[in-house]
Amino acid sequence: MSEKPVNPYLFLGILALIWGSSFILMKEGLKIYTSYQVAAMRIAFAGIALLPFVSWKKLEIKAGDFKYFIISGFLGSAIPAFLFTAAQTKISSSLAGAINGLTPLFALLVGILFLGLKFNKFKMYGVIFGLLGAFFLIVSKELDFDIRYALLAVGAALCYGINVNIIKQKLDNYPPLLVAAFPLAMISVFGVGLLIYLGFEFDTGNTQHLKSVAAIALLAILGTSLSLVMFNRLIQQTNTLFATSVTYLIPIVALFWGFLANERITPSQIGGLLCILVAIWLIRKDR
Repeated sequence: MSEKPVNPYLFLGILALIWGSSFILMKEGLKIYTSYQVAAMRIAFAGIALLPFVSWKKLEIKAGDFKYFIISGFLGSAIPAFLFTAAQTKISSSLAGAINGLTPLFALLVGILFLGLKFNKFKMYGVIFGLLGAFFLIVSKELDFDIRYALLAVGAALCYGINVNIIKQKLDNYPPLLVAAFPLAMISVFGVGLLIYLGFEFDTGNTQHLKSVAAIALLAILGTSLSLVMFNRLIQQTNTLFATSVTYLIPIVALFWGFLANERITPSQIGGLLCILVAIWLIRKDR
């Protein structure tokens, strides 16, 4: 069933705003809960949030595609949720968001090495400019960080890069809502089970407890459930490289939050912004 095409730049902007704010929400959740609890709550809440919007009795999935839905659930949501929250126990949310800018590079490399994706100058120049932009934004924020925890964020970006290729190549014929909801429903069971095992304390009289739970719920519903539906539709109607270029915009959102907090805007940040805009133009040029 064909759907009305979306405005790719509008979706890209909305996703950048949502995901660019996700790292701040993770940080808020970590003020009370451990990284494992935050990740478990995130995937549990995200899967439950989408359950009412799918006609489960009329579910039509080819037997051979079940494994791709399961893989997509773990690579696209579960594993990155744990890796990013663990990383943010030792690195800043802005650095984690900037490292996420490696996703388009990983998506391109996976597509070329394993799926026969055609290689051309527009794709390569777009990735190069995007990485330059992310680099300029990283060095403008911080240089002293724990490389071990930064590598956890790199691992999450790699998972995203693999997952977008799976969605594009193996799940392209399914509605974006189903491609988001079915994997989340499966991993939410894992999230609930882990949360029961880890334990969960919630003090309604504690203001910070309320803030942390609200942040995690918002992270799950907007930063995972709704955004995945939008992202999957963007992948299906454009290409993996353009869809993942949203990760280049995430540091810009972090920069915007910093501007509102009266942080100084540096020349390297302006240079990074320009590089990212050029990257997205180049990637979109190769449609």
